[in-house]
Amino acid sequence: MKRYLCMGLVFLLAVSLFAGCGGRLNVDRSTVYVQKKGTVLSADVIQFDKAHYDETELEEGIKSQVEEYCSEAGDKVSMESFAVKDGVAKLNLKFDTFKDYQNFIQIELYSGNIVKARAEGYDFDAEFFSVSDGEKKSVSTEEVLEADDNKVVIIKANVDVKVDGTILYVSGENTSVKGKDTASIAGDEERSEEADVTYIIYK
Repeated sequence: MKRYLCMGLVFLLAVSLFAGCGGRLNVDRSTVYVQKKGTVLSADVIQFDKAHYDETELEEGIKSQVEEYCSEAGDKVSMESFAVKDGVAKLNLKFDTFKDYQNFIQIELYSGNIVKARAEGYDFDAEFFSVSDGEKKSVSTEEVLEADDNKVVIIKANVDVKVDGTILYVSGENTSVKGKDTASIAGDEERSEEADVTYIIYK
């Protein structure tokens, strides 16, 4: 079961505002933030149609999914905030590890270095681009793999991904870079199960 995503509305959550370390991170699109210590923050927002959804019922449903997960796995997930204002619903969640994000959200996510990712079975079979001053330039997979101690986030979702570091390479024609630490993966449907696996390599 897709935990809170199975609730319908939450499955469609797309863009948001998330409270990050030492302040607030303002974003204009669904964002997954993989932090230096391994924690993961997710931020989502959607136009809220009160004709089809009840705010209190939705909030309680999300809390229930979080509590159910934590009862099985320990206190690994927390709902930082949920609010509806001016017809927009905003949800902020925090996960202890990428595995908790993956297990709870049911969206593929990996965080580690290149060596460990390859040991986990990721083959890096993708079209890669180097990133410099926001410009993308095609590079070989061999070049990407040369410094195998570089860090990598691997995700299968059409979202923005923020990292604690400087992005060096991204995979996919549909991936762009918004600043040195944020990659944006485009797609027709947010959080689509049909999204490609995207590699984001950084240091």
